[in-house]
Amino acid sequence: MLKRIYNFGDNIIGRKKSRVLAAFLVFVMLFAFSGCGEKEEETTTEIEVDEEDTFIDEDGFRIVRDYVVTTQDNVNVRKEAREDAEVYITLDKGVDLTRTGIKDEWTRVVINGGNYYLLSEYVEETDIKWATQTDVTKVSHVVFIDPARQITEDTSLEPMSPDVDAPALLDNGQYATATSAQMAGMKSKMSPGAMGVSTGSFEYDVTLSVANYLNAELVKRGYTVYMSRTANNVDISNAKRAQMANAYGAEIYIKIETPAATEATASGMLGFIATSTNSHTGTMYQKNYELCYDILKTSCEETGATRMGIYETDELTTLNYLDMPGTVIDVGFLSNEQDDTALSTDDYKKKIAVGMAKGIDLFFAESN
Repeated sequence: MLKRIYNFGDNIIGRKKSRVLAAFLVFVMLFAFSGCGEKEEETTTEIEVDEEDTFIDEDGFRIVRDYVVTTQDNVNVRKEAREDAEVYITLDKGVDLTRTGIKDEWTRVVINGGNYYLLSEYVEETDIKWATQTDVTKVSHVVFIDPARQITEDTSLEPMSPDVDAPALLDNGQYATATSAQMAGMKSKMSPGAMGVSTGSFEYDVTLSVANYLNAELVKRGYTVYMSRTANNVDISNAKRAQMANAYGAEIYIKIETPAATEATASGMLGFIATSTNSHTGTMYQKNYELCYDILKTSCEETGATRMGIYETDELTTLNYLDMPGTVIDVGFLSNEQDDTALSTDDYKKKIAVGMAKGIDLFFAESN
């Protein structure tokens, strides 16, 4: 009986083995069969790679789109990715910038609508500062800064206002000789600048320096800034500077002067605006006044300078051509020893820039 049971078990196991073996043989036969006949060609899919997918642009920069913040003061932002390239602007610590490219040790950023470069060691990644609901509604206003004067004066004439019935303009860009009556509305394109009574500083140097500090301060506050010049060796008339501001679509125009007064005791800050009866800008009189008042107020508070008031005139060419509110600000007098000395220091010029920026903030806040 035990033997039968054993044999019966053997029989069951044997059958199971037979079924497994049979299944295996069938699988092998099917596999072999599937290999018979012509071998089908394998299809391959070619992937076209867009050049942009390599993230390297034609200038060799790896393309990015994020945000960085300056990590220290006095960071030079240059017009080209070279350490000997011209400096466009100098920024302090904490300025948020849009980064668009990285190449070697250089970072490319967007400032005032243009591409500029700084060493990557002076920035670090940051959260998008306008990601909050409050910042989403923030508007970046457009400001035009005009540093008065240039190295070379230009005694040739131009109409003091676009409404002047000027003499014929010749092919050489000069106006034809005319009678004194016809030339009544004409004025020199660029008068010579002042010179510091004690430092010997040139007005065109001082005004450009203050303008650069103001540019940096406004960029820090989120403004878009355009300047009539970034160098001294230019040839841009007063009318042309106002026309540049119009072409850029600026919301406000500010000219910075440091003239010589007839009285050596004259010291402080003085503002100029066009009159309410100005044929071209009269309708903007109230805005002109508010802009000038706000800038003078905050600048004098920041620097401690004397606020000398607002003078209304239609004799300033740039103000006559503007399509937006504008003012001329004398931030000090190079004919005064105290003003001249103060304007020779970076600390004082930075205070002027901060004060003017506060006034611009105030103007737009009141306008809104």
